[in-house]
Amino acid sequence: MTSTELALAALSGASGSLSEAVVTDLWRRLRSRFSSDSQAVAALDGRDSSDPDAVAVLSEALRREAAADPNFRSEMEEWLSRLVLPASGTVNTVRDSHGLNAPGATFNGTVNMSFGQGEQAR
Repeated sequence: MTSTELALAALSGASGSLSEAVVTDLWRRLRSRFSSDSQAVAALDGRDSSDPDAVAVLSEALRREAAADPNFRSEMEEWLSRLVLPASGTVNTVRDSHGLNAPGATFNGTVNMSFGQGEQAR
C-alpha cells in the first residue's frame, strides 16, 4: 500500500477519473477511523493536498494503522486499487461542432474526455 498516494487522494478530492463519490467515501472512512487522532482529522478536514505537512501527517497515520491492523491494511489496499487511474482510456473526438457547452464553460475545438473505468467493472 502506498500511504502517500492514498493520503493525496483523500485530501485532494475528485480529479481525472476519480469520482467525487469514491473520494468522499474514502474521506469519510478515514475520518471515522482517525476520529481520535486530532492531527489526522485536522489534515482530513483541511482537504489540502498541496500542504506537505497534512499529507505527511495523514500518510504516517495510514502507515501506522496499516501496520497495526491487517484488516485495515487490506481495506486500504482495496481503496487504493479503486483509485488507480486506468492505463488507457477512450478518446472521443467531436468534429464540425460549434462548441461543447457545459455548466460554467464552453469548449471549442477538439475535446478529449477520459472517464476511466466504468462502474460495471468494479
